[in-house]
Order: sequence, then structure tokens, then C-alpha cells
Amino acid sequence: METNSPSVSWQVLRKESLYKLKHAQAKFKGIVVNHDMTQNERDEYKKLAVEAKSKADQDTLGEYMYRIRGRPGQLKVVRIKLRT
Repeated sequence: METNSPSVSWQVLRKESLYKLKHAQAKFKGIVVNHDMTQNERDEYKKLAVEAKSKADQDTLGEYMYRIRGRPGQLKVVRIKLRT
């Protein structure tokens, strides 16, 4: 779903209220909504994905997994401890 809203904050607010779809009618439960990202943001995401993959490969003990978190423009790689 691509939208042309006037401000990023409105898009974020709308995205954050989408949890309500979880309790919606069955015909709406299959809807998936993602942030719109510019080409630069997609490129940044790809670089962070490579960084997360390399960090996961360097973690020889397998204690952590690395994921990309944050809003578009504020993405970062985070380390999540796995349950043992």
C-alpha cells in the first residue's frame, strides 16, 4: 500500500495504530502494511542487512541474533540475546 500523505509523522501515527487490524474481521486479517521508503532509505537498509549478517557470522557461539530495527531514516542493527 503506497500513500502520499503530507507528513511523515502522520504516516508513523497511522502505522502505529494498525495493531487494531489484529482484531478486525477475517477479511481484513491478511492485510500487510509497510513503511514507504525512499531509494536512499532502501539502500541504507540493504547496507545494514549486510552488517547484521556479518555480525551474525562473526558470533561463533550463536548467543545472539542481529536484526534491523527502527523507523525509516532511523534504522540501526540491534543485538538480541537468544534463549539458551
